[in-house]
Amino acid sequence: MRYKDILLPPNLITLFRLVASIYLFQNFQPLNIDTYLLVTTIAIIGLSDSLDGIVARRFNMVSELGVILDPFVDRTVFILLVLWLQEIFPSAFFTALIVREVLVLLGGIYVILSKKPIEVSKKGKLATVFMFITICFYVLETSLQTNLMDFIAFPAMLFYYFVALEYLYYLKFNYEQ
Repeated sequence: MRYKDILLPPNLITLFRLVASIYLFQNFQPLNIDTYLLVTTIAIIGLSDSLDGIVARRFNMVSELGVILDPFVDRTVFILLVLWLQEIFPSAFFTALIVREVLVLLGGIYVILSKKPIEVSKKGKLATVFMFITICFYVLETSLQTNLMDFIAFPAMLFYYFVALEYLYYLKFNYEQ
């Protein structure tokens, strides 16, 4: 691994997402921020989750550091975001999110330790986008006082778990051989 890889734009995007998220979570309370500013912030965090990978592949800047750093930061920032917004979510949704994230994080650690490549799933990226949208709707619901989430959260969570289980299944059967 080359230390100068930390200065590659995709890795800087990844690190910026982590630092900006930690700053946000330490200095603000989610219910004390304007709803639309909060939704915009969550959307930017979500978009930067994909942007670093797009930049890395598009401009041939994939690095060993990025391969390790990106998924770790993705999971860390998402878990921090969910913990930070905990009071907005129903307890079942919150618990389901945390359990899923811990399972995927453990799978990611296994991949890193085994040093075996794994391809990024388009379904995984799509599930993450749906989950960020769902989180934004939860934030909006706190100010709009609707029951919209009864129809959005369950299908989004089912798809999110399906993709995680598919990922873990892939790890089990492709690395045990």
